[in-house]
Amino acid sequence: MAKLDEIAELLTEEIKEFENSISRMEEIQTFLMNYKIKPDTKDIDFILRRYNEDQRKVIEDQHKLMANVVYYIKKSMTIPKWAIKLFVGLLVCIILVLGFSIYKVSRISDIKQEAYGQGEENMVGHFRAFFEASPEAGELYQKWREPKSKK
Repeated sequence: MAKLDEIAELLTEEIKEFENSISRMEEIQTFLMNYKIKPDTKDIDFILRRYNEDQRKVIEDQHKLMANVVYYIKKSMTIPKWAIKLFVGLLVCIILVLGFSIYKVSRISDIKQEAYGQGEENMVGHFRAFFEASPEAGELYQKWREPKSKK
């Protein structure tokens, strides 16, 4: 029986502890039921505001860059490929004509010299034919060419 009394005593102690735990849980439950929870979103608001400001700055920078791009695109001029090819072709033609003209101008003195030589030959040939046709004129010419000696 002593063992039964011991077991009964242990059981009564366990029951009392269980009742104490239940009463503490009831107190905690009433405290939690009456406790008012106030949601604190200050940290979240701060993070969201900072993110919003960062995004606004990024968007403003993108708008500035886009405005610059649009400005330069409007300012730029597109030239078709055929116009560029035509311009280059005309430029090559002008350079060729200019080079040929410079070459011809540089040869003018040679051409004058050659023409002078041909004219001289033609004149000498003409005088020979004249002197052969009229030998009297040839004799007079020879006398005229001889230097007159001073007496």
